Amino acid sequence: MSTIAGSAPGVLTPPTAEDYGRFERMMNDTRRRAYSMALQLTRNKSDAEDLLQDTYYKAWRGFESYSPERPFLNWLLRIMQRAYLDTRRRDNPIRKAESLNQMVSPSDGEVQELAIPDSRLAPDDELFESEYASEVRALINELPHLYREAIEMCDIEGLSYAEIAERQGTTIGTVRSRIHRGRKILRDWVISRRPSLIPK
Repeated sequence: MSTIAGSAPGVLTPPTAEDYGRFERMMNDTRRRAYSMALQLTRNKSDAEDLLQDTYYKAWRGFESYSPERPFLNWLLRIMQRAYLDTRRRDNPIRKAESLNQMVSPSDGEVQELAIPDSRLAPDDELFESEYASEVRALINELPHLYREAIEMCDIEGLSYAEIAERQGTTIGTVRSRIHRGRKILRDWVISRRPSLIPK
């Protein structure tokens, strides 16, 4: 990535062979941590590898916009988080307009929306705001296993209560209770530990 000779500051040429060498070095330096994040998001080794490759592809395509003043790993993980959310929306076309807001939205009261990325945002804004999705995911991962599992199947996989009950080997009423309690815990955690996720 280089500045055009004699051009105004900030006007960039497409990435060069030298840029690719630098990109490859940074990619190798961060691969282990990037793969760890991909595995945390997908919970599947094959999907994690696919997500990692998709992330590197998108990162290289957008490398001319990368600023050396920014930590490369942070920039890369933002791209990964956005790629992961896009994949989830593609896999769930019926629910693609929905966001992670529902994971912390009460089923019996006023909705408290979170500042989760919107696919209509400009690319740089998408990368910035996708940090919020990572924070929400981190909170979800702290839930008791059965609550977390029920919420993920409902709000991410788009399964019905009946389908979740069958998978968990329990009743629909129990599933409903687990999702309700899990969302309440998430709301309380967001308010007490991540208030920045709630729009002002």
